[in-house]
Formats: sequence, C-alpha cells, structure tokens
Amino acid sequence: MKSSNIRDKFIISIVDNNGIKQFSIHRFVKKFFIYFLLFLIISNILIFITIKLLASELKEMKTQRYEILDKYKYIYDKNKNIKQQVEISQNKLDEINTKMFDLEDIISMKDAVISNTNAESYDMSSLSQSKKETILQLLPNSFPFDINNNFHSSSLKSGIVFDLPKAIPIYATADGIIDLRVDNSTKDAGKFVKIIHSFGFTSIYGYLSKITLKRGDVVKKGQLIGYSNTTANKNLYYDIRFLGSEVDVEKFIAWNIDNFLSVINEDSIVNWNGLLWTLDDIIKIKDHKIFSQPITLLDEK
Repeated sequence: MKSSNIRDKFIISIVDNNGIKQFSIHRFVKKFFIYFLLFLIISNILIFITIKLLASELKEMKTQRYEILDKYKYIYDKNKNIKQQVEISQNKLDEINTKMFDLEDIISMKDAVISNTNAESYDMSSLSQSKKETILQLLPNSFPFDINNNFHSSSLKSGIVFDLPKAIPIYATADGIIDLRVDNSTKDAGKFVKIIHSFGFTSIYGYLSKITLKRGDVVKKGQLIGYSNTTANKNLYYDIRFLGSEVDVEKFIAWNIDNFLSVINEDSIVNWNGLLWTLDDIIKIKDHKIFSQPITLLDEK
C-alpha cells in the first residue's frame, strides 16, 4: 500500500548549501501542471498567430483606406479643376459673346457703308482727334512689327514681303477677330492668320513661324498674334483687303494721325464718305465697349 502511494507521487529534490530539500507532488497534479503548461503554450501560440493575422489584416485595411483616400482626393481635385475650367471657359465664352455682339454692328457695316454712297459729303474738317484715333484703332494701319528692327521690303501684286530678323513678334494692326488660322499651308505661305476688321477691311499675316491666337479670338490693335519666320528672305507676308479687293498696302502702313487725310483723300475703292457717316452713328452708341478700351498705337515710321 505504501509502495503504491510512493509510485503515485512525484518527488522534487532541491540541493543548496543548507542541504537537500525534497517535495513530493502527486502524479495527478504533475499531469495537470503539464497539461496546463501545454495549454498556456498552445494558447499563447494561437493568440500570437491571431494577433499577427489581425495586425496584417489591419495593415491591409489601412493601406486600402489610404488608397481610397488618395483616389477620393484625386477625384475631388479633378472635379474641382474641371469645375474651374468650366467656369473659366464659360466666363471666356461670355466675354467673347459680349465682344462679338459689341463688334457685330461694326463688322457688319459693309452694307451700311455701301448704302451711304450717295449721302451728302462729310465735312473732313469736323474730324476730331478722338474720331481719328478711333478710325486708326479700327482700320489697319502702321507696321505689324516693331520698326526698331532692321528690315527690307518688296512689294508684290498684292501685299508686301518683309525681310526681318528671325522670330520677332508680329502684332495686329487694328482691332478685329481672328477669322482664319492656317498652321500648314500648301501654298508656300507658311503659317498665316487672317483678321476681320471693321467696315469690310481684312489683314493677312503670312510666313509666320508661330501663331499665338486661335480662330474666333478677339484681338486688339498692337496685340501679339505670332512670330516672323525663321527662314531667310521670307520672314513676313502682309496684305490688306477691303471687301476682298486690293488696296495700297504701303499707304495704309504709313497712315497715322499726322497724315490722316492722305489716305482718305486718295481716289480709292473705299467709300470714305459713307464710312465716316456710319462711324458717326456708331460713336453715338452709349457705353460702347469697343471704344472704352485704351488705345495703344504702334510706333509709326
């Protein structure tokens, strides 16, 4: 009986300086302790694995969250930019429409000018400084480039070809609207621009290396429209037409406030009498925005 009790016990001996100490533990307790220890180890392993899995899942969720936030920010910024572009385009369209309506009466005055052919003679001595400046703002005159640049010119049957420094700025010679822009010409004219001015006048700028405006843009006198060609000899072609017919381009280039009547008094296809009467009617239009802009004249030769 005693031998059986001894077999059921587990004896632990501890040896130190004070001698040997022995503790007896029942084998059932030993098994319980071992199982409990195994349980703790397995539990800790499972908890560790679970925590690692949860941490990995949490990390993935955070990554997805950042990706979603980035996509949201991208879409938000894109929509914001689109909205701003729409507003800018709408404002620009409104501005162009307003200017188009303001210019409509002037540009369509061709019939009005022709109908005034038999009107009583206009008193040229009554032309005020402001009227002259208005006409020079609306009709092509002066050089389409800064005359401080060295240049040579040769007259053609229609228009003038200028030999200019390469790629210098080219300016509009009167207020108007870009009617035609050609970037690839098959007629050896390079890039060219056609501007519609008031009372049936048009101006053409050819042999350009670069064009800064597009068709439909409203342009002011002295505004940059492009740059001269980069090839030798043919750097700029310039021409002026009235109702599609040729005019003396050189006289219009030399036209300024000091010799104002020199062009008007010349025999010409232009009915200046009817044009000036029509201009008087236009000037009477109140708050006409075309005339409210500051006038910037190019240097005259």
